[in-house]
Amino acid sequence: MNIRNSMSVLVAVIVLALTSVTFGGNVLDVVTNVNQTTYYSYLNDYLYTHTGDNRGSGTQHNLARNNIQSLFGSFGLQTSLSPFTYGGTTYNNVVGVLPGTDPTAGQYIVGAHYDSASNPGADDDASGVAGILEAANVLSKYQFKSTLVFIAFDREEQGLVGSNAYASAHSGDDIRGMVAMDMIAYNLPENNSNHDKALIYGRSSSDPVKQALASAFSAYGNGVTAFFGGAFDASDHAPFEWNGKQAVLLIEPAVRDNPYYHTANDTVDMPNYIDYQYATNMTRATVGYLAGSAGLVPEPATMALLGLGVLLLRRKK
Repeated sequence: MNIRNSMSVLVAVIVLALTSVTFGGNVLDVVTNVNQTTYYSYLNDYLYTHTGDNRGSGTQHNLARNNIQSLFGSFGLQTSLSPFTYGGTTYNNVVGVLPGTDPTAGQYIVGAHYDSASNPGADDDASGVAGILEAANVLSKYQFKSTLVFIAFDREEQGLVGSNAYASAHSGDDIRGMVAMDMIAYNLPENNSNHDKALIYGRSSSDPVKQALASAFSAYGNGVTAFFGGAFDASDHAPFEWNGKQAVLLIEPAVRDNPYYHTANDTVDMPNYIDYQYATNMTRATVGYLAGSAGLVPEPATMALLGLGVLLLRRKK
């Protein structure tokens, strides 16, 4: 066999494998790392979601904020508090940044609010915060062309105050997509047509992100399927849309059917309430959207293999 031709075939095979891994297999590998046990731990052990807890303000609110900041730091993210003023008091969004490898590739944001309606707020919205924590835990182990930003917003219950402060301050940033995870753990009963469904809200200007997130549900949602709503200015995605960015809300359908919405019974201790598998699958799809959109950087071993093939080809010429 002609050695030059065989080396050319080798390099072609390596390039084909690299393409497959980067744009297909690797995203699935990332998503597969989303773990229900870890999600459960974040929701139960760090966010003060048990009966009698209160993240509306005060001690447990602040301790939850500190836990989120510490966890972001433990994942190796560039972590900071982003302060804003409301009612004469300073509050903080918690921000974790995974820098991208390409400064021209923009950024993608996933957020949730850690304040509650003066209750444990297990579903509203510690469920979303646990989702961004698990997303950060998983995604921080990889590199992406785009920067990924994880934000736990404060004062959502007072009118999107924290997210509005952040979106306004960062209106000049190259934000290419934002997902707000708000109430993702109450799954309607199996006899309900919206069982194992996810609702994605957003204006028509955000349709590309809506479609991409829905596609991620099809690929990675483990049976949870998505459908669309329109404009809905009642969660932390809205201020980003107001500032001209593509942003969506990911939420369980028929929130008003949640019997414990904005009550003291919104707690992880309520029997048959929090559906951890459902919430984990919501997180899986979101991670799949982020990993696919931000552009996975090929793993070093794969790049080294490609370089070896090219080197061998050059030596045989």
